Amino acid sequence: MKTITVSIPQKDSLIAQFISLYQTFSQINKFEKVTFDLSRLGWIYPLLILPITAYIYETKSEYLSPQNTSANLYLKTVCFPDGIDSVKNFQKLLTYIPVTHLKKSGEIEDRERLGSCFSEMIYKTIGEIPGTQNAIYYPISELVTNIFEHSKREEGWIFAQKYPKKKFLDICIVDTGRGLKSCYKEEKGVVLSDEDAIKEAMKGHSTKPSKERGFGIYTSKQVVCGALGGSFIILSGSAALISQKDKEKLVTMSPFNWHGLIIGYRIPFLQKPVDISCFLE
Repeated sequence: MKTITVSIPQKDSLIAQFISLYQTFSQINKFEKVTFDLSRLGWIYPLLILPITAYIYETKSEYLSPQNTSANLYLKTVCFPDGIDSVKNFQKLLTYIPVTHLKKSGEIEDRERLGSCFSEMIYKTIGEIPGTQNAIYYPISELVTNIFEHSKREEGWIFAQKYPKKKFLDICIVDTGRGLKSCYKEEKGVVLSDEDAIKEAMKGHSTKPSKERGFGIYTSKQVVCGALGGSFIILSGSAALISQKDKEKLVTMSPFNWHGLIIGYRIPFLQKPVDISCFLE
């Protein structure tokens, strides 16, 4: 079994995490079972570690633990790589945000409660500022809902990491479903490249025949970047869109190819109420 050396981000920026993700998964053939070498990791980055989590689950791949004692202990504390899949187990972790494994099987109410637990912990983590709750909850709810409405998979993943000294928080949401390109083709009969599929999603064009939920990804990005002053990255197939405030860049990442969707975003710790109504369709 091939060993994949996990690339270490050169900075703590979201783009640096994205580059390391690209460098790591560009070494892997589609659905290849591998061993991820995490031995050099000194810090846990959501946009890097959560796709690895999902890939391990999907392919039964393995991993080598970080040599750094703190990083190794932290991974165990947040339940890497299996994740938390029940409200009961989630509530046992009072201070750490765990890798959360959301499953379609079972009661929808249970999955929604688990998602709510995650959102509540994020809200508490960044300070519980009055008037900010909707801004925090909305993107998480919309992007998690997107997994189960569009991916055709039975599970998805969500994880977050706070940076207390720098006062920001990273969130990553991952599925290993069909991805945007296949979604548009199968649901609407439209043949698009990975790049164009992302463009369509960012225009709010739903993959559904109706217009019931066409704006989930688009409005979530608007809330993160516009209302919260954060940054947002979406990857599907071999393409990615990087959004930072008023700047956006669409990139092609071949030979990287993610079968599904990866979304990572960063938000600052909030200091005052945030009105997101003008960013919602």
